[in-house]
Amino acid sequence: MPSRIHLVPTPLVDLIGRFGGRHVCASRETPPDRECVISGLSALDRPRAGVLVPLMRVDYVHLAPSAIEAGAIVLTSDSLSARVPELTVWLHPDPRSVLAELAEEATVEDTSGPRGEGCDIAPTAVVFPRVRIGKNVRIGPHAVIGAPGFGFREGPTGLVHVPQLGGVVIEDDVWIGAGSTIDSGTFGPTRIRKGAKLDAQVHVGHNAEVGRGAVLCAQVGLAGSVIVGDGCMLGGQAGVADHVRIGAGAKVAAKSGVIGDVPAHGVVAGYPAVGSAKWLRGLAAMYRTARGAKKPVPSTRSTK
Repeated sequence: MPSRIHLVPTPLVDLIGRFGGRHVCASRETPPDRECVISGLSALDRPRAGVLVPLMRVDYVHLAPSAIEAGAIVLTSDSLSARVPELTVWLHPDPRSVLAELAEEATVEDTSGPRGEGCDIAPTAVVFPRVRIGKNVRIGPHAVIGAPGFGFREGPTGLVHVPQLGGVVIEDDVWIGAGSTIDSGTFGPTRIRKGAKLDAQVHVGHNAEVGRGAVLCAQVGLAGSVIVGDGCMLGGQAGVADHVRIGAGAKVAAKSGVIGDVPAHGVVAGYPAVGSAKWLRGLAAMYRTARGAKKPVPSTRSTK
């Protein structure tokens, strides 16, 4: 179970009075019911009654109806209002600042619990609170699990860190190599699924998910909210941009820069990463061009 993030129960109408914004139902502004009380924060894909859940990207609009059906209150931006015209939401010009301030006030259950049987955790590894570890997990020397994720917002005097309260879930039979780091999620956990293998110095950003049996070779870096499907293989030093989805069974060549979604069982390479055959053809064409540019230019001077 992920950590639960609690707030002092407060009517939604009072929160809107404090932070601003407006309550919208089916495209019409409406005063919120005073009986609608917010008592916690959660991720959009893990809603429950009485919690505030953020909708920050158009990619996740499809999750909003089920969150509302579960009794959660969706907080989103004015810029996304056209994408949720028939939903009841709290619209705000700067929802990230609202969430950051509420997160500062929140209390969090520590759901770490006992570690599963058969674990081998190096003495120099650092495991933060709110990390759940399954059975037969191996964590190598100097790995750091559950440190605050890299999330910031603009403040009046510069960047302000947003609390990362979601923790980490590591399922059974996971291998985490030396010096690897797995950041805590924001409102829901960063998750490493059963049987995944992470080599040395791998970085998994906040809210990311690594699928069952996936293999991440040395120095792979996943930005925030990346989803790596089951059985994927990522070569050494591959980097993946935030919110990218890599489909099940896909392969990413070493040193690739992945900035867009990869289909299931796709094979990509290069920067930006494209189909590996296309990348190799591009390299071949570039080398042919380079060789041609080095050919001596025939002289036009007369030899008479």
